[in-house]
Amino acid sequence: MAYVVIRLLEPELCLKCRFARMAEVEGENSGPQRIICCLRRDCDNWDFEKVEVIRSIVIDDGS
Repeated sequence: MAYVVIRLLEPELCLKCRFARMAEVEGENSGPQRIICCLRRDCDNWDFEKVEVIRSIVIDDGS
């Protein structure tokens, strides 16, 4: 399964969302970065203009 980074329109809305998790990703053309990972998969807060394929993702599980 391929993963992509999709920019958020309003990231602050995700901070209180029950589907949001913090994650560490590494892109094909970029180094490691910390992002908000959406587990919902059908959110209206996504900006599909710029999508980046990532090589790896580690999702924080809260423990």
